[in-house]
Amino acid sequence: GVISLKDVVVLSETFKDAISYTRTNGQPAIAIEVSKRAGESLVDVVAGVRAVVEAVRLDLPRSVQIDYIADQSPQTIEQISTLQGNISTAMFLVLTVVVAAVGFRSGLLVAFGIPFSFLFAFIFVSALGYTYNFMVMFGMLLGLGMLIDGAIVVVELADRKMAGGATPNAAYLAAARRMFWPICASVGTTLAAFLPLMFWPGVTGQFMRYLPVTVFAVLAGSLLYALIFAPVLGGLLSQSRSKKGDDLAGVGPDFNYGGLSGLTGVFGRVLSTATHHPVWVLVITLSLLVAITRWYGVAGNGAQFFVDVEPSFTGVSVAAKGNYSASEMRDLVTDVEQRVVGQGDIQSIYTRAGGGGVGSPGSGQTGDEIGFMFVELTDRFSRSRDGWAVVQSFQDAITGLPGVRAEIKEQERGPPVGKDLQIQLQGQNLEQLAIETKRVRAFLESMPGVIAVDDTAPVPGIEWEINVDREKAAMMGADVTSVGSAIQLMTNGVLIGRYRPDSVDDEVDIRLRYPQANRGFSKLDELRVATRDGQVPISSFVSRTPQQKVSTIFRQNGQRIMYVRGNAAPGFLPEALVAEVETWLTTAPIDPAIKIRFRGANEEQAKTLGFIGSAFTLSLMLMGILLVTQFNSFYQTFLVLSSVVMSTVGVLLGLILTGQPFSAIMTGVGIVALAGIIVNNNIVLIDTFNELRQSHPDWSLRQTATHTGCLRLRPVFLTTFTTGFGLLPMASGVSIDLIGRSVEVGGPIASFWMQLASAIVSGLTFATLLTLIVTPAMLALPEVLGEIRTRISGFSVRRLIRV
Repeated sequence: GVISLKDVVVLSETFKDAISYTRTNGQPAIAIEVSKRAGESLVDVVAGVRAVVEAVRLDLPRSVQIDYIADQSPQTIEQISTLQGNISTAMFLVLTVVVAAVGFRSGLLVAFGIPFSFLFAFIFVSALGYTYNFMVMFGMLLGLGMLIDGAIVVVELADRKMAGGATPNAAYLAAARRMFWPICASVGTTLAAFLPLMFWPGVTGQFMRYLPVTVFAVLAGSLLYALIFAPVLGGLLSQSRSKKGDDLAGVGPDFNYGGLSGLTGVFGRVLSTATHHPVWVLVITLSLLVAITRWYGVAGNGAQFFVDVEPSFTGVSVAAKGNYSASEMRDLVTDVEQRVVGQGDIQSIYTRAGGGGVGSPGSGQTGDEIGFMFVELTDRFSRSRDGWAVVQSFQDAITGLPGVRAEIKEQERGPPVGKDLQIQLQGQNLEQLAIETKRVRAFLESMPGVIAVDDTAPVPGIEWEINVDREKAAMMGADVTSVGSAIQLMTNGVLIGRYRPDSVDDEVDIRLRYPQANRGFSKLDELRVATRDGQVPISSFVSRTPQQKVSTIFRQNGQRIMYVRGNAAPGFLPEALVAEVETWLTTAPIDPAIKIRFRGANEEQAKTLGFIGSAFTLSLMLMGILLVTQFNSFYQTFLVLSSVVMSTVGVLLGLILTGQPFSAIMTGVGIVALAGIIVNNNIVLIDTFNELRQSHPDWSLRQTATHTGCLRLRPVFLTTFTTGFGLLPMASGVSIDLIGRSVEVGGPIASFWMQLASAIVSGLTFATLLTLIVTPAMLALPEVLGEIRTRISGFSVRRLIRV
């Protein structure tokens, strides 16, 4: 009779066997992952994606539900908005101080420099093609206190001249002429400090480069305003005043500066004492600087590459060893997912199981990874726990699962470096390399303070090798090619052909294979192939042997490499853990043919510190050239640059008092930035000192130095206070948003910038207090040393005459 195809096979239109599964919020789903290109705006990309999706949604059945998972644009918008609010707060604080010190009209004149400089910076940054991002915004905030320094100096001097009877036009013209070179030198030295940071190499440089470029643009705009626009506006807006007495006007030799009124009198008494005993001031200052440095060496809290920020997103990696099918991987990952979801405070969760495979050696993936979860936490204002506590509850829930290794993979807020500890082992002998990798991993797992340890050694596994005895097959008359087809019937099926149904645009495969019940591994021996003597089992001439599964092998510069990685537990610094591993490696029985190198955050930290040191040195050299050109004196240039040492020691003192670790990026950038900020005070003091020496040649150096300090006390205080006061809330870990009318302690914005802001505030405060005393005393030092030398020479002559 006739046998139809339907009598021996089951025809079905179905999908290919799944190799991976995706779930969103606990439900099966199909996900489309979207990443933006480098340099593109995240907010614009997300808006474009949403527009496309909403247009497509109109053509889809109502039963199809579309959701957006792990959208990071709201967080970005919130960060920028909050930072804008903090800039407004800093602006309010700065202007409050300026108006209180120089009056409303003069304060308003200084305030006009802020929008002018910001507008100039926006034009410059936009011309470079930079987006309006987080780093650009903080560059604006950092430059806010510095950009009005030049305007303050000009307005303060013009205000003093108008108090002496000068007309506004004459006063501002004279102030602009008098302060032209000091302001150019001040802004030039600040720009010289930030200039090397623009050439920061690598991924870290790409991340941080926006900051110095923005500050550079802001200060360039402030220079134009202070020297051109401020004097013009001052001459137009200011009014003539009746002549007022100035305590420092008409001062003669041997004037008693302690008799001045108010704070200036107190400062005058202290300064008079300092200028009469500069040697003691020098000894005390050096002793203080050395003592603080040695104290930091004992009480310092170590170093870290970047800052720790409260998470709003986190990841969970799931790994297991074994030849699991895609469905088995899904079940294992789902179990971990349910444990994570059970901890609460989750806005959305995106889970991917199966379809794994290891990426690049620095990607953080391992060969045994079977799934990954991306978790978005609920809004921090709506939950009772902070992000750290929530993530820690996830870690506790997934720790110790039998047969599964699940670990938290935190979202990196700074330059991507992977896990805290990354040890690279390199060698040619693959077997010995794997042995030493396991040895290093065993030590890391035994270390207190190290969690989430993994490695990239080949994952143990089995693959079956089918061997055909061709002689036996020939004796039986079996076709060797039919063996392959028979085995394919138990696996992916034999490809018969392709066709394109009317409902789809692409061709689909037509495959023939056994039913699910006959596709087990145990059925392999039951397979039969046609021979001249009829059907015979393939086990008659086919054997199968287990073999080591071929895993991924990484090579770098022609050498095989493997990684051992781990994270620092809460309360532990990676730097201390790396030092402990280095100590162990000196005594561990590691094969000499295996080369070991620390990578990841430790490597990037070393590179960053090296660049920061080079940038710091280059900044000092550039500032030295500008200062020698300005003052024509190596001694006065040395005095100006000495404030950089004071500010650096002030940063160390701030780290001790606040208990913060030294951040290679944030604290390092703060020190370099301080080098350009703090010298401005000394430039103003020394320039005024030189001008007074020319106009009052009859004064002693002591009186000239004392008069300089009293005369420039207010502008120095204002320029320092405005810079520090604007950053003080963030340095304290407080985010004050006047626009959003919110105050948050320890939020993600403040914690992100706290180390950089606190470095600038602490270094600036400490160095300014010393500079106001030490610089005038050191200016009087040559005269005192001359007197001592004269006394010594006179004493020697008298002894010679007696003899």
